[in-house]
This record gives sequence, structure tokens and C-alpha cells, in this order.
Amino acid sequence: MPRLSFRTKLLIAMLLVVAGGGVTTLIVTQQRVQETFERLYHQQFRRQIDYFATLQESRLEATRELCLKLSQSEGIIAALSQAEPDSAKLYTLAAAEFNDAGSARRPGQRSAATVSPRGDGVAFLRFVDPQGKALLPPDPPGTRRFTSGLRARLDSQAPFLASAITAAAVQQIAYMSMEAEASELGIARPGLLRPRAVGKEAADDRPNGFQEVIVTEIMSADRSRTIGGFVLGLPMPDLVPQPLPEDKGNASTTATRANTIRAGMLYRGRLYANPAVLSNAAGVQLAEAVEAEIRRSAAPQAEFNLKVEGVPHRVFYQLMNPGSVFPPAHQVCVFSMAEAEREKVAIRLKIAASSFAVLLGAVVFSLVFSHGLAAPLRRLTEGTHAIAQGNLEIRLPVQGTDDIGQLTRAFNEMAEGLALKEKYRTVLNLVADEKIAHQLIHGQITLGGELREISVLFCDIRSFTAHTQNMPPGEVIEMLNEHMTRLTGVVKAHNGVLDKFVGDLLMAVFGAPIHHDSDAENAARCALALTAARADLNETSRHQLAIGVAVATGTVVAGCMGSQDRLNYTVLGERVNLASRLCSIAGPGEVLIDEATLEKLGGRGHAEAMGEVKLKGFSEPVRAFRLHSVD
Repeated sequence: MPRLSFRTKLLIAMLLVVAGGGVTTLIVTQQRVQETFERLYHQQFRRQIDYFATLQESRLEATRELCLKLSQSEGIIAALSQAEPDSAKLYTLAAAEFNDAGSARRPGQRSAATVSPRGDGVAFLRFVDPQGKALLPPDPPGTRRFTSGLRARLDSQAPFLASAITAAAVQQIAYMSMEAEASELGIARPGLLRPRAVGKEAADDRPNGFQEVIVTEIMSADRSRTIGGFVLGLPMPDLVPQPLPEDKGNASTTATRANTIRAGMLYRGRLYANPAVLSNAAGVQLAEAVEAEIRRSAAPQAEFNLKVEGVPHRVFYQLMNPGSVFPPAHQVCVFSMAEAEREKVAIRLKIAASSFAVLLGAVVFSLVFSHGLAAPLRRLTEGTHAIAQGNLEIRLPVQGTDDIGQLTRAFNEMAEGLALKEKYRTVLNLVADEKIAHQLIHGQITLGGELREISVLFCDIRSFTAHTQNMPPGEVIEMLNEHMTRLTGVVKAHNGVLDKFVGDLLMAVFGAPIHHDSDAENAARCALALTAARADLNETSRHQLAIGVAVATGTVVAGCMGSQDRLNYTVLGERVNLASRLCSIAGPGEVLIDEATLEKLGGRGHAEAMGEVKLKGFSEPVRAFRLHSVD
């Protein structure tokens, strides 16, 4: 991936900030617009429901009272109680009741309850037996061609009618389609059916295609049983589209489908609505979509999005006859989202244009502003690379007192601090083992001591005094430096920690401050490697030396010890003294170990028992072993 300059990064950052702000503004604005439209649609939907409920209540109140009065008529109860009900008398009495109610109204007043059964306010009135079968009058005037069709429609509703007249409630409001089913008409899919206008029936005297029905139970004179009931059908009014608030008073806009709230009634898969604002194809699509949503969700009311005739719409529906024994009928309202989409597009264009203008300004500003930052930042980058490569002497020129100048000054101070720290670290590594120095620098070794199980190694030059008594001091130092440098490398290679040099003696610790699972084995292998390294060095050095090595294992006290001004990390204990005493008796090229070390080696160590050895400082003899090899 190509490396980007600071100016490029700053430019990209500015572009991202501006683009992010534009996108965020666009999203928030679109959400607000969407929420506004949805709130508007909710309000309109509730208005539709409230309007329908108010209209229904005003139309049904007087009619329901008349139906209850009709169900309590002694003549009707007597006629319906006969073994063969006198249907002619039933309809004659019903007509008389309707006529009496009509004569009691004020002049000019119209009511669905004050007309004859075939008048202009009632679609039909039919008596039914307890099984829900229709009782038709003998050859009612003007309905000869309709009688068989109406009876067929009512007979198809018989199970529902029987349940309704025997229900707990005396009356039930239902919705009923008096049209033939789609299968009877040879239609593959249900379409859009237009409810006829009130009082405008067809020439063949058929009732309206979609009816609002009042089902009233009629009981015997002693109120002991249900002897039948009657069904009063009221024509549904045209579902007139309601204009959106911004369209009120605009008749031409209200009449268009795109800007109206379109409503209808969904009943048994068929949508009944005004085709002036909802085409047949749209009705088919809407009916199928709402039916699918109802099957998916059992909620009495819901809403969802749908594209109707290629235009996004919001669809609301609500169950109008909850708890009814009749098939459910849903009021459906569909609102065009075209205006909201156009508003979104307009907002997008405005935000895009303003964002583009801001973006150009941001590019120009970034280029000018980054020019003053790029040079000093480039120098800082080059200085950082120099420090990473080990050049701690680099210093950068400080220009100005702004943030860049303060950063440059801080860089120079950091470089000085790193150089000083490196000097301290180098000196510390010279006077202490690197592992101990590292842990001291990072605070991983606490002052004081702790009990640790370790293996301690001592290595001493045999006959050192005799070898150096006539040697100049400078040559003695040179010989020891050569000797200790070679042996120190062997100790580090075996995970040992160099504790100290005491003259020609080397002391190493295995297991402190860093513990390994095989400290004793590492110490034993290191001891053998020390003798081998000294033998190799004798092949090239002008000083021929022999060493003795000893290893002891056990619990010691390890930690930083000394005075407040001078500390040294070391180990103290009986095992340390034992290793020192064993080293003093080891012969040239020999490696002596104690019994604990041999046990730690298990079967991997091959050693020769020396028996019990009397050592200075130990009251009891100590068992020692001469180590030959470690597998």
C-alpha cells in the first residue's frame, strides 16, 4: 500500500469530515421528513376510522332501536313461532312498523330506520329461521328476478347467521358481500368491487354489492328459546377519498389518485372501494398484500409499505368487526408516498450541492493550511526515524512557539533523555547482568529478598596466584577479561544470570530472578560447557588456564541487598556456601555437584560419587558427585 503524506491525509480527513457531515445531515433530514409524513398519515388514518365510526353510529343508532322494537313485536313473534312461519304476515308487520316509524319523523328528515324494507335507505330485510335459512315473502313486488339470488347469498351465510342470532348479544353488526364469489364469476383473482351509492340500485333490483348488516335475535314469548331472527342490510356509502391537509380546497388535486387518501373495505379477499381513485389492478394488488400481512400478523391493526402501480405507498388496515361470528372485515387506507419521495430527492440535491461547495472550500483550506505544517512534521518524522536507527544525538531546529514548535522542543528533550537513559543502561549492563538490569529498569524486582529455589554455579581458575605472581598487572587484567568474556557468553547461552566476578571467580545463578522449569539441568550443562569452552580457549590463547566448577541446588534468599546508596542483586544461603566450598576442592577441569542437583537431573545426569566430603563451614560431611555428562 503506498505511503500517504501528511498533506494527503489531512485532505482526506477534511473530505471525510465534510462528507460525513453531509451524509449525517441527509439521513437525519430524511428521517425527520419520513416521521412527519408518517405522523400525517397516522392522523389521516385515524380521521378515516373516526369518520367511519361516527357515520356508522349515526346511521345505525335509530335503526338498531327499530330492529329491537321489531324483534319484540307480539305479531311477529306469533307468526315466527308457528310450525310453518307465515312469511307474508312477517313482512307485512315489518312494513307496518317501518311505515309507522317513517310517519313520526320530522318533515324533510331522512333516516335508514324510517323507510320500507325495499325503500331508499335499506338494501334488504329478511327474516331467518333458527338455522339461519332465509324466509322470503311470496313473490314480493319488484324483486322477482332478485329473490333467488338474494336467497342464495343469504343461504351461504346461514352458518354465520345461526351463530349470530344465538350469540350472547341480542344484536350483532356484520359486513356481508351480496355479490357472487370470484370462482362463480370465473375470475382467477379477486378484484376491486365498487359499492353502489345509497339509493341507486341496479335496474334488476339487486341489493348493493357490499352491505353493513344488523342481525337481531327474535325469542319466543316466554323468552325461553330462539325462534329466529331478521337481517337488515344497509348499503355502504361510497368510500370518498379524504384530501391531505395541503390539498384541502383544491378540488382538482383531491380527485387525483396520487394526492388522496384512498380507503376501502377488505372482505374475504375482495377490496370494496371507489374506483375513481383506486383502479382494479391496484385493488387486486392491495387486496393480496393486505391478506398476506393479515395472515402473517394476527394484530387487529397494522401498517406496512407497498408499491402500488409503481408508486410507494403506506398501507394501514384495521379490523372493523372484532369478536363477530361473521368473516372479518378490514378497513384499508392507502396513502401515496410520492410526495415524500420527491421531498427526499429535493433534499438530497440541496444537501449534495451545499456539501460539494463546502468540500471545495475544505480542499483549498487544507492545501493552504497543510503547507505550513508539512515541513516541520516531515523533519519530526525524519528525526524519529533517526532515533529508531540508534542516532540519539540528533536535534531539530525549533521554529516558533506554536504547537509545532513546542512539539519540536519536546522531541529534542526526548532525544536527550533517551541518550542519557541509554548511557545509564549501558553502564548498568556493565556492572550487572542484562536480565537483572532490565528488570531493575522496569521495576520488576522489588527491594528486599524472597525465598527462591535455584541452582548456583561457581567457577574458579586453578592455581591463579601462582600463575600471575610474576605477571604485570595490565596483562593480568587482559587475561581475566579474555577469560571472563568467553565464560560469560556460555552462562547466558544456558539461561543463567551472571551474579558477580570476584577476582578470578565467576558466580552465576539459575532460577532467579527469572525461573525456568529446568534450572538445575541448565546449570549442570553450563558447568560442563564452561570446562569445554576453557579448553577451546587454551588452543588459541597464550595463557593456558584450568578451571574448577561446582553446582549446588536448593532454597536461598534472592533480592537486592546492600546499603541505601549501593545495591546489588545476589543470592544468599547455605546452598550458595556449599557451591563455593565444592568449587574450592574441584580439580582442574572437574565439575562437582551436590546430591540435590543430581536428583533434579534424574536419570539424565551421569556422575561419579565422591563419598562424603568434609567441607569448611559445614559441621556434617556432605555427599558430593563428580559430573561427567548430561543426556
